[in-house]
Amino acid sequence: MKKIMTLRSIINVAIISCTYLFVSFGFAQNTLSDKESKTEISSTFYDSEERQRFFAIMIGGHKPFTSGDNFMGEGLEGKSGIDFKVQMYVYKHFFIGFASGASYFNVKNQELLGRYRKSRIAENYIYLGYEFLPLEKLRLGFNASVTGDLDYKNTGFSSSDISEQRDSASLNRYGVYLNYELGKHFMIYLDYAYNVSKTDIETPVILKDFFGEGKYSTVGLGLVFTIGSRDLISRFVK
Repeated sequence: MKKIMTLRSIINVAIISCTYLFVSFGFAQNTLSDKESKTEISSTFYDSEERQRFFAIMIGGHKPFTSGDNFMGEGLEGKSGIDFKVQMYVYKHFFIGFASGASYFNVKNQELLGRYRKSRIAENYIYLGYEFLPLEKLRLGFNASVTGDLDYKNTGFSSSDISEQRDSASLNRYGVYLNYELGKHFMIYLDYAYNVSKTDIETPVILKDFFGEGKYSTVGLGLVFTIGSRDLISRFVK
């Protein structure tokens, strides 16, 4: 739990700091837009000077789907979820991101998991990725987590003696998204992610594989707000 709180704190600080920079550069962007619009523009599948951005903030929701012969696939049914991400373009369309969100599940098999009805998973992770530009208004991105933690909160116990139960896990996440540009700094996104949860739940050896790893996918939809027309490194190196 201490590790989860540490990563969550780091991500929260990063998100707040990036949001502050987002707002600050947003005001500065107004004075630069005319000058930048006059520069010569080059564009390819891998890079575009015109479509280069500095920061992106993503807010949306998702639907989780459990799978596999594990405690999530056999015992949980996805209900809904929320996502909040801040993404910074380090060099061209290579980016680092900080994400915080949650997925909500109903228990479909209490015989396997226990006498509770609902489970919420708080998700915190840092990820890396690259964005491609296949068409004029489309952005195709791929990303993978470099570190991530999950906090399980189980509620709705049949016994009044227990109000909630918590477990922790590490997260490996692999995602892909498609953005459609509605304006220069405003987009909608559709994304898919495959998540692997590795738990430390104490169980008999015979059940270790079943409870040691959970798998679920998410399909999400949301909004993207961006600022800036240069990546981080290009701001310091001409």
